[in-house]
Amino acid sequence: MDTKNKNQEIVSAQIVAVQEQTITVKTEENEVIEVARPQSTKKDALFIQTMKDILKSGIWIPVNKKLKQLLRYDWFETPIEQYSF
Repeated sequence: MDTKNKNQEIVSAQIVAVQEQTITVKTEENEVIEVARPQSTKKDALFIQTMKDILKSGIWIPVNKKLKQLLRYDWFETPIEQYSF
């Protein structure tokens, strides 16, 4: 797979609906994607509330369009030292 196609798999999206088992997002290109709730969050009591808070705030989140998954890691996980000049 070339880098161009791989980079297009990761897109910014806004949450438009939150269900118990699925999160519906809309990409910058207005593509609607249904994402299954990650297995690792099944016992996480705060996950759905967090998704609802993100929905209300309109924050853009990273989504793997091909795999239809929310990304677990993003720029928040990068240590601040790596952003220093």
